Amino acid sequence: MNKSIAAAMGFDDLYSGNEAFRERFDEMLDAVKALPESLQERGRSLMYPQLHNACAMGDAELVTALLATGLDPDAYTYTDDDEDQPPLVWLARDTELGFEVKRQIAEALFAAGADVQEGGAAEAARSAGDYDLADYLQSR
Repeated sequence: MNKSIAAAMGFDDLYSGNEAFRERFDEMLDAVKALPESLQERGRSLMYPQLHNACAMGDAELVTALLATGLDPDAYTYTDDDEDQPPLVWLARDTELGFEVKRQIAEALFAAGADVQEGGAAEAARSAGDYDLADYLQSR
């Protein structure tokens, strides 16, 4: 079943040919299935990687719930492109969200064990012009 979901999302080649990707993809889908019923629809509406996209969308409630299922807060996507970064970097790269929302999501990631150094999130925030987040991350 997950193979057909991967194909529908446009990841059929990666799913078939990359074991690390397949494991992470399945892990994300399992996490969405484990969400409280009130959050499952929001989780299912996200493209892979669901945790990363929830971070970039500023959905702190969904991020916290996904992390509570046991997802790795430093999870890489295994897509072998520049999107292959942990969730904190996806958050740092976002140019739409305000600092307070980003800080709240970063705190949820840190509470779950995220490493501020993983992937270079402070540098990504600075590159995106978000100096408040960059300073905050560097202070961690």
